[in-house]
Amino acid sequence: MRQFLIRAKGAPVDPQKFLSSTGSRGHAEYLADVIKQTLLISQGHRADTLLTLVLEKSDDYSRAIEIDGSNLGGLSGWREKEILEFLAEGLAFGRYLKKDEVVSFIDGVTLRASSFEKLIRSHPGRLAMLEPKGNDIRLEQRLEDLLFIMTDHIPIERNARKFLKRLGAKSLSLGPVTLHTSQCVTLIHNEIDRQLN
Repeated sequence: MRQFLIRAKGAPVDPQKFLSSTGSRGHAEYLADVIKQTLLISQGHRADTLLTLVLEKSDDYSRAIEIDGSNLGGLSGWREKEILEFLAEGLAFGRYLKKDEVVSFIDGVTLRASSFEKLIRSHPGRLAMLEPKGNDIRLEQRLEDLLFIMTDHIPIERNARKFLKRLGAKSLSLGPVTLHTSQCVTLIHNEIDRQLN
């Protein structure tokens, strides 16, 4: 299973604020690109992929939206507007979640009121984070077994990096240029595809 966890520090949990952050400081629109690049392929979607978006700008708890490609129906015709509206509907559905509560939104999509740190700490598998000075991803074997941890336009702060390293997260690099999260996902998928074929 390919796994991606995206920490969206600037994205609001409130559905109305989430939608209104498109094109402004919150940059919610980039999450639509992340979803498209993580899950969609030509004439279908990746059934072997799990994507978790952790939205942190909240008055109470962060919300994790988990999208499991193996349980999703059709995603054809999704454009940025529809994806953002879908995410806002999910946030509205999970508005009153209590701490650590989990609820199913639709088939293949769950919401959880949980922090980034708690989600990472409870992950049973291997972890990887992207860093420009990390090891070349092409030298890493069995990429499909890693949970790739990335962030939005707000870089992961030093303490969070230390936290991830204490948990054994591998530091990997996709190359010398810092890319958008959605571009990173595409390159990671390509590297996994090359390993598996």
